[in-house]
Amino acid sequence: MSRFGAGLRDDFPRRPHRAGHIDFSYWGADLAQFPFALWRKLLLRRMRKFDEALFDYADSARGFEPLRREVAAYVARSRAVRCTPEQVIVVNGSQQALELCARLLLETGDAVAFEDPGYLGTRRIFNAYGAQLIPTRVDGEGVVVSGIDMDARMAYVTPSHQFPTGVALSLARRLALIEWARRERAVIIEDDYDSEYRYSGPPLPAMQGLTPDAPVVYCGTFSKVMFPALRIGYVIVPPSLIDAFTRAKWLTDRHTPLLEQAVLSDFMSEGHLDRHIRRMRRHYGRRREVLMEALDRHFGATAQTSGDAAGMHLLVRFNDSSVSERASVAKVQLANVGTYYLTKPPRNEFVFGFSALGERTIREGIKRLAR
Repeated sequence: MSRFGAGLRDDFPRRPHRAGHIDFSYWGADLAQFPFALWRKLLLRRMRKFDEALFDYADSARGFEPLRREVAAYVARSRAVRCTPEQVIVVNGSQQALELCARLLLETGDAVAFEDPGYLGTRRIFNAYGAQLIPTRVDGEGVVVSGIDMDARMAYVTPSHQFPTGVALSLARRLALIEWARRERAVIIEDDYDSEYRYSGPPLPAMQGLTPDAPVVYCGTFSKVMFPALRIGYVIVPPSLIDAFTRAKWLTDRHTPLLEQAVLSDFMSEGHLDRHIRRMRRHYGRRREVLMEALDRHFGATAQTSGDAAGMHLLVRFNDSSVSERASVAKVQLANVGTYYLTKPPRNEFVFGFSALGERTIREGIKRLAR
């Protein structure tokens, strides 16, 4: 086998479904709230028109042109991203975007400044391509830019809602990170996985649009705001990288399925996506409040939370060392943060997903933990 193939020794951990358990280990979309009747209507409308081109090979591996226009307009108004539709590459979820970044921008042995803790899916990709991951500490203002290795070829960050701590990268550090990348001729991978859900003001501007010609590759996805099985994401690249990413995407799978791209384009152009996000922002914001209230009521100062009022999960550190044991007995599923650290993890720290749980279920889950 190749070095790449031989290095794929671990399966990505699957989230077990345990009957009768309250599951805080999941932080995906609440599928019961998605307007599937509307989605079905848009899909049937496309089928009735029967545009033969949607069932043939795509003209461009970059994606369905109307969708790329919608994505460019969407990220410009919601995230202040600077791009043209030509810079948008439609991919099969952000995981494919990150894999393309690793394949095109890294050589074996290259150093990558990686958030510690950080997203396991990206870590597995970079490890598979032989990158040397340099743990970069995260504090209350996000990744500590002053601690980035000067020899790093790339920095991977989640600046709008750091995973898993939930903090936002401060403006001063964003500018410092961009300056570092320019000075060292490095590239920044900005993973913007759930920035739509911010509960104390509008979404933060993306790093990509802060300065002209920022050395940033911006990755986004519709998995969190719509539903995971859609498998449509996007990567926005500097003009100099358009051709390379387009060719790599073609070699990988020719193109992302066109029918779903067309339906998503309609969903966005008719304003349904913006309305859905506004509605879900209220739902998830209330659920986060309920989780915070329940933790305060049952644990008080013995449970410290981290991060901004944003996203679909909350990081909680307990002073109580018996939380894991009680969770197992009380049928509450928790996600330990230890797996996301490159260095020694802290004790009794967990990620609590709240987006897919009802308010009564959240209260009951925390009550069980406190017994």
